[in-house]
Amino acid sequence: MIQKISSFCGYLLLVANTLLGQQSILQRPIVDERIELLSIAFRLADCQEYSENLYPDYVARIENHFGKYKSHPLIAYIQKKVRPYGVGFDAVMYMAVSITALPNSSPIQPFSKALPEPRWGKKRATKFLELLNEFYQDTDAAAFFKENRALYQTATTAFEHIYQELDLDWYPQFYGAQPKGIFKIVLGLGNGRGNYGPKIKVNEVETIYAIIGTWKVDSLGHPSYDAARYFPLLLHEFNHSFVNHVVEKYHQALKYSGEKLFKPLEDKMRLQAYGTWQVMYAEAIVRAAVVKYLIDHDYDKELIAQRIREEEERGFWWTGELVTELERYDKNRNKYPTLDSFMPELIKFFNKKANL
Repeated sequence: MIQKISSFCGYLLLVANTLLGQQSILQRPIVDERIELLSIAFRLADCQEYSENLYPDYVARIENHFGKYKSHPLIAYIQKKVRPYGVGFDAVMYMAVSITALPNSSPIQPFSKALPEPRWGKKRATKFLELLNEFYQDTDAAAFFKENRALYQTATTAFEHIYQELDLDWYPQFYGAQPKGIFKIVLGLGNGRGNYGPKIKVNEVETIYAIIGTWKVDSLGHPSYDAARYFPLLLHEFNHSFVNHVVEKYHQALKYSGEKLFKPLEDKMRLQAYGTWQVMYAEAIVRAAVVKYLIDHDYDKELIAQRIREEEERGFWWTGELVTELERYDKNRNKYPTLDSFMPELIKFFNKKANL
C-alpha cells in the first residue's frame, strides 16, 4: 500500500513538473503596450498594413485618443525617414520586442546594423526610439492603455481556448530539438490581419513571440478568435523558431533552387511580405509542418486537404509533396533524428522542384 501511494505521489510530481515546464516556455496570452503603441504610430503614419479597420471599436478608441497627434514629429519621421527604407510589417514588430517597457524605453540589446532588424539601421532606430518616448509622453499614452485594460482582458480571455489547445510536446519530438528559450503569445489588437513571429536573444536566452492579429469581432463588437483560423496561425508562428535557423544554416546549398523557384513567384511572395527566397523557404517548411501537426493530431482529413490547397494557392505549390517528405522524415527517425539531419533530403527535394 505504501509503495502504491509512493508511486502515485511520484506520478503527481511528474505531472506537476511537466505542467510547470510547459508554463515556463509558453506563457499565457497577453496584450503588450509596446506592440500596441508601435502599431498605433504606424497607423497614424498611414502605413497600409497597420491601417485596417477590422476591430472597429478599438480603432475608434485609437482615433479618438491619438488622431490629433498625426502631425507629431514621430509620425513625420516614420513617413520621411523610416518608411522609405522598407520598414513595415514584421520590422515594426521587431522594434517593439527589442525595447524595454514604456515610458522611457531603451534598447534591450544595443542597436546595430542588424538590430533590431536590418531595415532599421542603427541611426534610424536610435532616433525613432527617442521620438517614440516623446510620443508616449506627449499623447498621454499611459491614460489610453489604462482606459483599455478591461478591453485587453476581454481579448486575452477570448483567446484562452486557443492557447489551451496547443500541444507543446509535439515541437521537440518532431524537430528533434529542445526549444532554446521562452515562447510568448501576444495579441496585436491594432494589427488587423498581420501575424508575426519576431524573436530576441539576450544572454543566450531566446524569447520567441507569436504576435497574433485581431480581425474578427462578435455581435457585441468584442474580439473573437475562431479556432479554425487562429489555431493554425499559432502553430505556424512557433514553428519558425525551429525552422528559420536551419534554413539559414543550409543557405548555400539551398541557394540554387531558392533563387530559381523564387523568381517566377516573386510578385506573389512580396505581396505576402516574403521578400527573399530564404524567407520563402522558411515559410514553405513551416506551412508544411503545420499540416503535419494537424495530421499527427487526427484533424479532419478534409480540413487538412483544404489547408494544403490554400497554401498551394498562396504560391507554395509544392506543399502537398513537401508534407509527404516530412512524413518520410518522421517515419525514419533512427536515420534522421532531427530536421537538421534531414535537410540534405529537403535540398534534393527543392532542387527537383526547381528543375521541373
